[in-house]
Amino acid sequence: MDVIFLGPAGSGKTTLVKAFSEWLKKNEEKSIACINLDPGVEELPYKPDFDIREFFTIERIMKEEKLGPNGALVRALEKMVKTKEEIRRKIEEIKVDFRLVDLPGQLEPFIFYYGEKIVDIFNIDRCLGVFLIPAEMFNPIGIAIAELLSLIVRLKLGIPTINVLTKVDLANNIEEIEKFFKSPKILRKSLETIKGWMEKDLAIATSKLVEKIVKEQRIIRTSAKTGEGMKELYEVCYEVFCSCGDLS
Repeated sequence: MDVIFLGPAGSGKTTLVKAFSEWLKKNEEKSIACINLDPGVEELPYKPDFDIREFFTIERIMKEEKLGPNGALVRALEKMVKTKEEIRRKIEEIKVDFRLVDLPGQLEPFIFYYGEKIVDIFNIDRCLGVFLIPAEMFNPIGIAIAELLSLIVRLKLGIPTINVLTKVDLANNIEEIEKFFKSPKILRKSLETIKGWMEKDLAIATSKLVEKIVKEQRIIRTSAKTGEGMKELYEVCYEVFCSCGDLS
């Protein structure tokens, strides 16, 4: 199974890959491979079984092609697509139960440029997207934005995607936050109290769209620091591909 971790910059993708891989090895005795597709990362807390930096790095592209950081990332994604057959071959040689995929820190270039072509490297029939929503976004407007981003990711990549709360050890009101995800109506009512008509109307319109499409959902809350949520994340990975699975 290929599990692809996505989310805004700073959402904790790399640390969650490390924590989840260690938990799987220890508690479920699963064979694990960590796949690094972030050409811009300088250090990793885990040892990657495949590392895109062996092909190219953001720093090298910046120097060789005289590009800024953002342009170099877009160029790196382009190079990833051009070499995806070689990348696919190397990754497919890694025979394990779980391949945990760590993507570039910046979500926007990945999603709006070559995301679906890069995801095609993996086995789409057994591929799950895990969209991370960090504690910094645990407020009504942040949640509405996160839900919309998650829908865009699902539409763009064409793979099952679940929402996972991260850094919950930093949140004081996690039970209250969960209500917003479990019931879009509660989120909309909270947004209706926002001051400022433009922000309020836009936020409510966003929440209505989310309410229409998402309905209720099961939310996994995790902390790479405390280990909370690893078992639930493992269970939902299987539920997605099981006819008896229940994500509500």
